[in-house]
Amino acid sequence: MPAAISLHRLRWPRFPSRPCIDPSACTGSYARCCGALASSPWHGRAMASCASRRRFMRRRQRGASLIEFSLVAVPILLAGLGCVEVARWFQVRQFADVALLQAARAGITGHARPQAIAAAFEQALLPLYVAGSGASADSRMRAEFSRRSAALGDAPWRIEVLNPTKAAFADYADPGLAVARETGLAAINNDYQAEQHQRNLGLGRPLGPASGLTIYQANVLALRLTFPYRPLVPGVAALLRQLGDPAGSYAARAMALGGYLPMVRELRLGMQSHPVDWPKGLGGKIVAQQVDEGAAPTGLSMAACHGLWCLGPTGAGGLAEGAQPELSAWPEPPPQDGGAVAPGGAPQGGSSPPDPEAPGYTIEPADPACGVTLCCVSG
Repeated sequence: MPAAISLHRLRWPRFPSRPCIDPSACTGSYARCCGALASSPWHGRAMASCASRRRFMRRRQRGASLIEFSLVAVPILLAGLGCVEVARWFQVRQFADVALLQAARAGITGHARPQAIAAAFEQALLPLYVAGSGASADSRMRAEFSRRSAALGDAPWRIEVLNPTKAAFADYADPGLAVARETGLAAINNDYQAEQHQRNLGLGRPLGPASGLTIYQANVLALRLTFPYRPLVPGVAALLRQLGDPAGSYAARAMALGGYLPMVRELRLGMQSHPVDWPKGLGGKIVAQQVDEGAAPTGLSMAACHGLWCLGPTGAGGLAEGAQPELSAWPEPPPQDGGAVAPGGAPQGGSSPPDPEAPGYTIEPADPACGVTLCCVSG
């Protein structure tokens, strides 16, 4: 009975973490319990209770690791995908910037010819489409542009010629230029701009009456690129489709129809040749400035803004509807240290070079530009 009493007092629940399976492995204060249980009828019942308790604990903790992994892995996975998307976006934008610069360089040296601008732009985009899988970079780029055109129903990319405008050609067209005679199109004289500006000052019209630009601003090529970017992260394209407008501008249609994120970049370079008013087109790739009919005119000043999203105080004013956007005065016209010369000079024409005897031609032989950018003849 002493052994039975000790077994009754030392039941299994008092030692849940030390099952008495091998009496030889029991040491210390548990040795007496293990030895007694192993040689008594209670041993089988204790082992059954131990196995049942282990099965219960396993069922209770099953799936805990999966929940913990989901709570930690999902945010890390989304953050990693976001980093990849941002890196890819910056890479494509860098390629687009370089390609736009190359297109502008081809334009300023090639009379702003649309074919030269488009060819230089696509040639500079070739590093973005690395050759592989038996296809060249050019064929991969053409295939991507074909898929994009099919999705948008329009050009795969678009460059708008913001300047020179039609009004600038109307103000400063020179029919005496060789390129104007060869093409039969309006062309602006790019030579002797300082002399042309001096003569316009003598005529009392430093700004063009139709464009409001100086001869310097009329000889600036301004381009705006809209390049659709296809996101890599799943679900972003579907979100962009909800934000776009199928009847809106080119950028809005790219979002609504194809799930593309439009990259809009602008660049201005001074012309190095006579700009010509070429017909725009090329399948919608090179176009004149586009005005969204559903949006406010781009020429409105901040004073004409009303509502919550205006950055400045509200008030009346602004340009008329459909007005051309105001170009910044770049390059700056030379400062005038004297008053306007009396009008009555040579007629507007921008011949190259202007007649030094014409009234309003105020370049002196001691001008610092003589021998540098001007050909000055003394006495």
